[in-house]
Amino acid sequence: MERFSIIYLLLLALGLFACSADSPIGVVSTPGPIYTFVDSAFFMDKFGTSHVKIAFNDEERNELNYIEFDNNEFRHEIIKTPAIPNHPQFSPDGSKLAFSTGHEGLTEVTEMYVIDLSQEGYPVYKLDAENAAIPRWRVLENGDTAIVFIDFSGPNIDTIWNLSSTFVVTFSNNTFGTPYKLFFRSYNGGVAIDNSFGVSGFTHLLYHYAFDAPEVNRDMYNNEQTCNVSVARDSSKIVSFLETRGTLGQEFTNDEYYHWHQYIFYMDSAGSLLKAIKAKGKNVFNGTEWIYVPGYQVSSITTNDEITEEIVLVDYNKETYYPILKADGRQVAYPDLWVDPNGSNF
Repeated sequence: MERFSIIYLLLLALGLFACSADSPIGVVSTPGPIYTFVDSAFFMDKFGTSHVKIAFNDEERNELNYIEFDNNEFRHEIIKTPAIPNHPQFSPDGSKLAFSTGHEGLTEVTEMYVIDLSQEGYPVYKLDAENAAIPRWRVLENGDTAIVFIDFSGPNIDTIWNLSSTFVVTFSNNTFGTPYKLFFRSYNGGVAIDNSFGVSGFTHLLYHYAFDAPEVNRDMYNNEQTCNVSVARDSSKIVSFLETRGTLGQEFTNDEYYHWHQYIFYMDSAGSLLKAIKAKGKNVFNGTEWIYVPGYQVSSITTNDEITEEIVLVDYNKETYYPILKADGRQVAYPDLWVDPNGSNF
């Protein structure tokens, strides 16, 4: 990759600790030179800016990694969170980072937090809810910034799923509003930007349309297993997902022997398959998620040796993907990528 540059980080240890009204949080430096990062020309070519932010959970250490990059300079911080940080996601303006303690497939109690990246010490704020998981930010029609979340992240074949719900809550001036219900049942794949439908994966791929009765869900994938479902954040309403070499997937790709999660599949809002992007070699995708820039996703890559150290940018329109970060010795889970709509920051 001629556009790649190897950037070594040796940061002095920091002693930054701060407290919010909710719980303490701290920041420490990265322990050594571990990253290969794409250079700024790549991001300039794709987005017209090299100012980006990346967040992911190191699944072995349960550490929230926060990286800011611009003009071939970047800083990497490990944010010490009050709980295990799963499914981190940047706010639309990049100033906040939400995460939950639960992720897809987990059935236990889960909490949701927001970190203010614009304040010294990165104060953290907890949503006062019995259960809250898999946050996804959005800007409402009235201009308010809000988070869509669910109250049960377990399988949608679990009886508890039939008692769950999908909510939205505003977040302004570091204060949560009162959550209100969007749909009955938890749609862990997200909700279309116009609230016209919600999608659930793990185990089945279920669509719920707003015009249907609350109990109606339509299986769009032959009653076969899907996971890592994500609804596009723009008006395209394209749904992406991974699966386990299902019958429909084999027929659509004309490929009988691919590995589980080796393709990202794409489906429209009516349930028709549109395309599939295949991982190279014996690699597979994990934690694929749409970003705010239309037509792009971020995902981690797992090798045949079950090592998940690489983050890639997926280009839906060109049907390919590009490595953007390698975290040597860290298990990358649920990455998110924010691109500055206003250009450079450093």
